[in-house]
Amino acid sequence: MPLIQPLGVKNERVKESHQTTIFRIIAAILHLGNLEIQGERDADACSVSSEDEHLANFCALLGLEHGQMQHWLCHRKLVTTAETYVKNMSVQQVLNARDALAKHIYAQLFNWIVQHINKALHTTVKQHSFIGVLDIYG
Repeated sequence: MPLIQPLGVKNERVKESHQTTIFRIIAAILHLGNLEIQGERDADACSVSSEDEHLANFCALLGLEHGQMQHWLCHRKLVTTAETYVKNMSVQQVLNARDALAKHIYAQLFNWIVQHINKALHTTVKQHSFIGVLDIYG
């Protein structure tokens, strides 16, 4: 039986496959936050070890290519009208980008859950349905 069920919604449940996906995404976000970012000799460069188990778990949970994720976590692409540059990022820039990525993934998941609940609450009967959600993060 599914663990998540909107209160007061008759016979509407979150499918087990959706629950599994939700749990995978949340686990991926947690692993993303545990990545070890190593600063290089040059203060404007850093890296993530290919042996980092959190990176491996993050990629496996979301179906991402490990090598690409390892590279793009520490680099950014700048496109001009004439050329495209790939630049190193500092440790602080990588930490900020990592946190922004985690927040973006979480926000998309949260929006999906709210849409799913709203769809389950939708009815043609004239009644007042209400669900209150308090989301505190940070």
